[in-house]
Amino acid sequence: MRNAIIMCTALMLAGCSNPTYRDTQEGKFSGEVDVRWVQNNYFLFLPNKDDPFTFTTSDGRTIQPGSMYTDGGSVPRFFWGVKGFSPWSYAPAYMVHDWLFVAQHCDYSPDNEFTFEESAIILAEALKTIMETDNSTRSYFVFDTVVAAVKTSIAKRLWENGTCNPPIVTPDSFGEGPGELIMTIRFK
Repeated sequence: MRNAIIMCTALMLAGCSNPTYRDTQEGKFSGEVDVRWVQNNYFLFLPNKDDPFTFTTSDGRTIQPGSMYTDGGSVPRFFWGVKGFSPWSYAPAYMVHDWLFVAQHCDYSPDNEFTFEESAIILAEALKTIMETDNSTRSYFVFDTVVAAVKTSIAKRLWENGTCNPPIVTPDSFGEGPGELIMTIRFK
């Protein structure tokens, strides 16, 4: 419990140096997010071949995630019961952020060209895009905390030292991979 309190305090203080919600620009989501269950707390994102999921940043860069394993948002289990802190509360934003880490670790061009700092800005833009699209999901506290968390030294070490773990998926299996389809989110 003490560590959780220390972590929360550190994240809130770190949030003071982050861009504010008001200063963060929105991007644009399009396509479909398809997520399959592989095993407990382990999921597989597969691109939809007919309507691929993309996020376009406020400055016009397009990110199109490829096949990857994911756990949604890397939210400590202790916080899952707090509104807005489920690993799936902002799934599309978390998928984009996860993909940037995968692209970095697996050297997938062109998305491996983003920096660690840009990955945090892109997550902030993706979060704000979701929160502005449906203001019932808007939470300045969640925004500040998540953006602060993805900019920590722990996150940076994961960015710099992570390993490539590509799913064994062929282009023919897109949309038909292992596991049961548990989530589809469509953007129009």
